[in-house]
Amino acid sequence: MFDKILLPVDPSKRLKPAREYAIALSEKLGVPLVAAFISNPKKAGTSTASLDARDGFEALGKRQLDNIIESNQSIKIKPIVMEGKRHKVLAKMVDEGIADTLILGPFRSYLSRIFTGSEIERILEYESSHAFVVRKPHPLPGPGSPALVVVDGTKFSDKAIDSVEVFARKFGCDIEFLYLGKGRIKTDFMDLAVITLREKLGEKFHITSTIKPHTFFKSRKVIVNSVVESKGARIVVLPLINHLVSEFLLHQVVLNALVPVCVIR
Repeated sequence: MFDKILLPVDPSKRLKPAREYAIALSEKLGVPLVAAFISNPKKAGTSTASLDARDGFEALGKRQLDNIIESNQSIKIKPIVMEGKRHKVLAKMVDEGIADTLILGPFRSYLSRIFTGSEIERILEYESSHAFVVRKPHPLPGPGSPALVVVDGTKFSDKAIDSVEVFARKFGCDIEFLYLGKGRIKTDFMDLAVITLREKLGEKFHITSTIKPHTFFKSRKVIVNSVVESKGARIVVLPLINHLVSEFLLHQVVLNALVPVCVIR
């Protein structure tokens, strides 16, 4: 879990927070970082990409990767230039074992996302890897600030609990569970998750839970951001394991959370 990090890059300044986050994450966890520039020459405005267009995109990618490597002195970054649709290329790289964790930034502006859809969501739809979605500069999770684990499902599997435990240990952070399901559903499973995780992590970690059913007047994203602010959370964790997180919750939080989001699979 979080053993090989892959950072997709492009010339967009919007990706700078994700680049800085990936470098900090690689340094903290002591794991390798691959930076990949994935070009799609057909987006240059022609139905078929010429050889000159491909060469131009490849040169642009190499310059971008060189700039990232030269501006960083703390870790070694492996550069890769690929060609094709970003979400499909990334899925192939994960399947080939190049990475198990993606660091994603906002590839598109808010306005362009309205017309063309979210590139991040397309990538997550194809991926079987973990992913951090980073839109703004933010410190890594750590002691003194909880990770907010948000769910709207009804059962924590052993795998889900184990994954949250690993996350807490790697970052040394407390865990705050947040349930956003329907109010009429029994929430005993939340108490059980807290008890189980406390037994696994011991007294050094503070494990708590909050139950806030969403309503017509308070959406999932509004509630999540409110709890993030009130608890001082540095990250939102979405465990996409055994239907713990709905597609609607994933969509709202990934695109609108005030802090980085970690998707665990």
